[in-house]
Order: sequence, then C-alpha cells, then structure tokens
Amino acid sequence: MLGLFFLTAGFAFVNYFLIFFGLILILSTVISLPLFYYQMNVEELRVRREFDKEKVFKDDFVHIKVIIENIGRHNFDFIEVKDSYNPELFRLILGENFISTRIGPKETIMFSYILEPKVRGEYPLGPLTLTIKDRLGFNSIERIIPKSITEILIYPPYEDIKRIEVLGSKRSLQLNYGAQRSKQKGLGSEFYAIRKYVFGDQFRLIDWKASARLQKLIVREFESERTINIMVLVDSSNSMAGGAIDNTKFEYAIRACMLLTKIALTRRDNVGVFTFSNKKNFRFLETGSGDDYFYRVLDFVAKVKPEGKCKIFEAMDYFVRRYQKRSLIFLISDLETDSQEIANAIRKLIPFNHTVIIINPFSPWFEVHEVNLSSTDKALAEAISEEMMEHILKVTQKVKRMGVRRISVGPDDMMDQVIRQYLDVKKKGKAY
Repeated sequence: MLGLFFLTAGFAFVNYFLIFFGLILILSTVISLPLFYYQMNVEELRVRREFDKEKVFKDDFVHIKVIIENIGRHNFDFIEVKDSYNPELFRLILGENFISTRIGPKETIMFSYILEPKVRGEYPLGPLTLTIKDRLGFNSIERIIPKSITEILIYPPYEDIKRIEVLGSKRSLQLNYGAQRSKQKGLGSEFYAIRKYVFGDQFRLIDWKASARLQKLIVREFESERTINIMVLVDSSNSMAGGAIDNTKFEYAIRACMLLTKIALTRRDNVGVFTFSNKKNFRFLETGSGDDYFYRVLDFVAKVKPEGKCKIFEAMDYFVRRYQKRSLIFLISDLETDSQEIANAIRKLIPFNHTVIIINPFSPWFEVHEVNLSSTDKALAEAISEEMMEHILKVTQKVKRMGVRRISVGPDDMMDQVIRQYLDVKKKGKAY
C-alpha cells in the first residue's frame, strides 16, 4: 500500500524520485513475500500455557506461564504472543498477557502474568495468538494456536470452604444450634437402656451381672443415630443470577448446598445434588457419604453456572426417573416461573414420600442487598417486591396443600435457615 501511494504521488507530481521509490517498495514486497513465507515456518514455533496450581479458588491468584519454543533452525526477528482472557471474569494483577520479542534457533522464551478470578465457575482461558513479522514490517503472519483454549475451574472462595468446614463440625453445631441426635434403638455403640429378656433376643445382649442381681434375665439396648438420604435440588436458571456478580441468588444457593452437604456428611447422612434449568442443563450427582465426598460435591457445583430458562416441571420429572429413595429434599429456587407449573412439579415428588422443604431466595432482598437506592429506586423496588410477594403467596398456598413448606430467605439468614430446617427434620425423624 505504501509503494502504491508513492508511485501514484510520483506520477501526479511528475517526480521521478517518488516513482522510483514506489517501484522499489512494490518490488521489495513482491520479492520478499515468498521468501518470508519460506523462512518463517510457523510450525517451528511451539507455544503452550502452564498453571502453577491445579485448584484455583475465587479471590485467589493464579500464576500463568506462557512458553515459546523455537524447534527449527531459523531466526524469528519479530514475534508477538498474546494470551486472551475475559476481563469480566478475571482481573490482571501482575505482569502482561503478551510479549514482543525475537527468538533464535533452538531457543526457549517464557513470559508470565498473574490473574485473580472474580467469579466461581468453569470458564475458558485463551486462545493464544501468535504474530510473526519481517524486519521491515512489510509482511506478517497471524495464527491462533490450535487447542490453546483451557477450561479453568474456579472454586468458591477458600475462606468460605474453611468456614463451612468449621461450621459443619459437630462441636460447632452443638454450640450454635443446640443440635440433638435423632436416635433409634438397635445394635449401635451407645448404651440406651436395660429391659427384661424376651424370646428371640440375642444372648450376647444379656447383662449377666444385672441378671444375677435381679434374679431374671436382663438385656442391654444400644442406640445408633439414624442415617437419612438428603437431596439438594438447586435452580440454576438465568433468573438465579440476580444480584451482585459475586453474591447472586445462585452463589448463595451454592454456598447453602455446600454447607448442608458438610453438615449432613459430618452426621453420617448420605447426600446427593441435582442442578437444573432447561433440559440440556440437568446435572445429577448420586448420593454418597464420607469425608472425601464433600470435595466431590465441591467439584460438581463449581462447574455449574446460571443459564437457561427454568423448566421446573421437566426437571422434577427427570429427577424422579433417576431417583426414588425416600429422602429429605431441599429445593433451592427463586420460584420465578408459573405457580401452577411449580405445583405440578412438586406433585411429582409426593408419591415417593419425600420430605420436601423449599428454600426460596426472595429476589428483591438479594438484588438490593447492600445497595444505596435513591427514593425512586426504593419505590420501584417496593413495587417489585409486592408483585413478587403475591406470586410467592400463590405458590405457598398451592404447595401447602401437599404438606410442603416454603421458606423465604434473604442474604443474611439463608445459611441459618438451611441449618435449622435440616436439624429440625433430623431431630423429629420426619424423613425416615
């Protein structure tokens, strides 16, 4: 383009120097282009990305290294490598995500930068883009490195996980909530009572000292804590994304799911998770138990993000086809769909004798949480609250006829309500 400009200017002003200079530029471009493509073999460059850790937590730092290796025998006098990331999801803390340099034969160059994830979830990082230019800048090649998009899994904040682990411990439950164990007589390890021997009792349960003292056969009874199945059903539709980006209804729902899982596993219950929006976003995790299962649940929920329209009836139909065991079900949803569809969805669960509790993050409480509103915004928020409350009351009336509780929660009391509802059911033995 520059050669054509000088050539045109030379003819316009009858300037032979400009004409000559323009011809030189055009000829040099024509001659140098094939030579450039011959010498600058992109396949001789290897570019890859490495992370300094396998697990990355929200608000943690991830150190990213980009390594460029020249495996050929040619010099590359000017190369530029850029690693892409979404600034809405990551914050650049240190370094630069690109480099402009030269690289000789059999050389390796590395640059690095540090990102801070803003949001929990699974997101792509990349692609890597490689640009090669000649010395004069006349010719260039730009390529996107194949297979250079990496899915990076961002876990909830590590402080949240540690807080949940502490809060989920038995001692913490007893101190904060006066937790009582729900017990049943049987062959457990803790002494329950003594009684007279009846035909069919096992001889090993006979208390021979008490029998000798009372001159009749006496047996000991022991007790064990009842184990129940718990399913946490989390609405992952678009509407659950309402609120500040890191404190949406969905983020609170995930924290509640993690907390409930930790507490239930601590008390040796079985826990499973089902997240849903539309049909392509149904994700099911079978019930499990044990200390390590908490981290399996953590991996499962870390990959879920709010998307799609809530199809709660289809979701419950899918759920009952996959799972029929009598359980305590926590359904966490903002219920922002047709009230009759919600009632029909809950009706799907009734024949299996589940104990169903609906934890309802009330949208206006989350969307204006810690936000300073003007008088106009406050009036609008109140109007929305009233309209939403009318819808929620319709839902409440419909599900109450089926013996299902619906509990409205806000950011300040959601975790507390989830724990209390679980312990209340556990204490009364309603889900056995």
